[in-house]
Amino acid sequence: MTKSSFAQFCAIAAVVTLPSLSFAGAPAKCKDKKCCDKPAQSLSESAFAADLGVNVVTSYYRRGVLIAKHSASIQPYVDVAFTAYKGDGFLNKATFGLGLWQSYTNPASVKPNVGNNQSLIQQDITPSLALTFGNFTLTESYLFLNFPNTAISQPGGVRDAQGVSSKLSYNDTDLLGAFALHPSFTWVKELDGKIGSSANSYDGNPVKDKQGSYYEVAVAPSTTAGPVTVTLPVVAAFGSNGFYAKDGYGYLSAGLNLGYALPVAKRYGNWIANAGATYYNLNKSAVGSSAYNDVVGSFGLGVAF
Repeated sequence: MTKSSFAQFCAIAAVVTLPSLSFAGAPAKCKDKKCCDKPAQSLSESAFAADLGVNVVTSYYRRGVLIAKHSASIQPYVDVAFTAYKGDGFLNKATFGLGLWQSYTNPASVKPNVGNNQSLIQQDITPSLALTFGNFTLTESYLFLNFPNTAISQPGGVRDAQGVSSKLSYNDTDLLGAFALHPSFTWVKELDGKIGSSANSYDGNPVKDKQGSYYEVAVAPSTTAGPVTVTLPVVAAFGSNGFYAKDGYGYLSAGLNLGYALPVAKRYGNWIANAGATYYNLNKSAVGSSAYNDVVGSFGLGVAF
């Protein structure tokens, strides 16, 4: 990560998190004693929320497509959210979100490699709207993907990609309790450029003008023991209409993630250290991988306000 890139990211993080910090301050003094007898509003009731952090992965797969193998990728992120509505009717909650995510790695590890020395290989900007109806949440997102490293740019010089994502998740805690699976279904439609191209797509078969679809079915059961949260995410992914080099099954992943709540005073946010491992079963003819199976390690640190 270059100094200028790191400074740019830190500046953006500071700007987007300041609103949440200012709105989470202490309430104004009461002039009425009866008012002062009421409990102060909790921080969780703030309409603004933010989380930021950084993760490090031993290999980087983008929706099953290998981008950087056996080389550490540093991936900082910032997410901010504003809850515009909360009620007890048919619509329970409406939240606007904005996310910034980047991935830095050794450019020599990027596949395919064309000798570019840019360590920032990808950055995403994702505005979103999440609507909650009972135990169901529908999240609509617009995806802006930028690939500064030409090693993964598309034929003909197309360096960016855009798409829309629809994710429907179900909170089954009321139904299954401690055995809840937290299932979700995600559909991604490419609108411009390629989000899911593989190395196979470059070998005399340009696909930049053909936008495909990505389908993902996932579960993420979890349990908590004291300050430790254990999550077992499982994802099955498929592509159609040229999303991958071959339509159909793309990959299956299964992981083990451990999150540890650090003993930091709540006024400084909720700090979480995490570590995990993810196994990938890959359809080589679809995602263009050099192997059928791989294991990726990860660790990181994040804070939420």
